[in-house]
Amino acid sequence: MKKITERFKKLMLASLGIAVLDLLVGVLFLIFTTFSTKVCSVIIGALILVHGLFYMIRYIYDGLGRKVFSVDVIFGVAAIILGIFTMLNLYDTVSFYLTLFGIGLFIIGVEQLCFAFKFMKKHEETYPIITIISSAIIIMGIVAIVNPFSLTILTLRLVSYFLIATGLLECLFCNLFKKRANVILDIFK
Repeated sequence: MKKITERFKKLMLASLGIAVLDLLVGVLFLIFTTFSTKVCSVIIGALILVHGLFYMIRYIYDGLGRKVFSVDVIFGVAAIILGIFTMLNLYDTVSFYLTLFGIGLFIIGVEQLCFAFKFMKKHEETYPIITIISSAIIIMGIVAIVNPFSLTILTLRLVSYFLIATGLLECLFCNLFKKRANVILDIFK
C-alpha cells in the first residue's frame, strides 16, 4: 500500500505542476495584454491540450489511474479535441476562443465534481471543499462562455483572472488529495 500511496502522491505532484502552469499562463496574460487573438488562441489551446494529455497520462499511469482517475478518459479526450480546436481558432475571434476556454474550465470543474460526488457517497469529509472548488471553476467556465465583456482587453483580463483563480483552486485540490492519499486510495479500492 505504501508503494501505491507514493505513486499517487507523485501523480498529485505532477497535477500540481499543471496547476502552476495555469497560474503562469494567467500571469503572462495579465502582464502582456497586447497579444493578438491568434496568439491567445494558440496559448489557450495548448494549455487545454496539455490538460487533456495529462488526464490521459494520469489515467494510464501504472494501473493506478484506472481506479482513481477513471473519469479522466472522457475529460482527457474532450480536452484534447477542444485544445486542438482552440489552437486552430478557425473564426479568429476573441469571443470564440473565450467560449472554448470556458468549455475547458467547465470540463475541469465537472471532472473535479465527479470526485466530490464519489467522496460524498463514501462519506469522505473533504467532499464539501471539493464541491466548492469544482463549483467555482464551473461558474468561471459559464461566465467565460456567456462572455459579458465585448472588449478584447477585458476578455484577456477575464481569462487571466480565471486562469490564476483556477490554478490556485487546482493547487488546493491537488494538495488536499496529496495529504489525504491513503483515505482517497481506500475509497477507490
